[in-house]
Amino acid sequence: MAFPMVRPLLVLTLFVALGAWAGAGSEGAQGSPLQPASEVSELQRRAEAGDLDAEVALGVLYEVGDGVAEDRAVAAAWYLKAATAGHAGAQVNLAAMYLDGVGVPRDPATAVTWLRRAAERGDTTAQFTLGTLFETGSETGTAAVKRDAAQAASWYRQAADRGLMPAQTRLARMYEDGRGVRRSRDHAAAWYRKAADQDDPAAQLALGALLGPGNGTRTDIVAAHMWLNLSASRWKDEALRRRAAGLRDALEARMTPAQLSEATRRSLEWQDTVGMRRR
Repeated sequence: MAFPMVRPLLVLTLFVALGAWAGAGSEGAQGSPLQPASEVSELQRRAEAGDLDAEVALGVLYEVGDGVAEDRAVAAAWYLKAATAGHAGAQVNLAAMYLDGVGVPRDPATAVTWLRRAAERGDTTAQFTLGTLFETGSETGTAAVKRDAAQAASWYRQAADRGLMPAQTRLARMYEDGRGVRRSRDHAAAWYRKAADQDDPAAQLALGALLGPGNGTRTDIVAAHMWLNLSASRWKDEALRRRAAGLRDALEARMTPAQLSEATRRSLEWQDTVGMRRR
């Protein structure tokens, strides 16, 4: 079983130690140029001397083939060395390899072991990934990870409390559906709002739908329109864009001109606020 929503988050951790070590003189594995041979040699020297960040960075180079011949088994060995010494980034990277069967045999149960170690150190990527694994389960013979909605919700909450947007959206859905937690549309709306404020179109769509009439929460037709309008303007997926726009347009038929004007004003104000945050 693949984890298409998990791996992109794990991949982001590959470059942290490398970027911190290499500095501004190189784009590293994210682009060109590749790591100069002199930098790779220095990184190798520091890794062999026990520098944990260097061990992880060298693992990154071998995993992606930057400045060295790609060798994912060697990458896994360097990650294991740093992970065993307690480096959370190495633990997450090693877990990703066990999830995908890259450089090591595929083994979700071993991945969970390493993810737990990183998660207990506060790593939000590890916490979110554990949530996903326990929410979906993974069937791989004796290495199966059984579905456990309560554990999934618990790990999502830990990452959500630290501000991780995908975890906030996932936790909101669990509250909305009553999976792993007591069903609460109000709690769902609160977590969707946190993710929506981070510009997650899925959370904006879900929040807009929840705030509309007849959905088990306090109706706020102006806020519902605002969030659906924002979601419709942000989706790249045409089907989801049309869904958000359709719900928004259905609300408009029930709104007064004053309500519609206020919803438009709030939408523009929110976009201005987000734009200022990003400058």
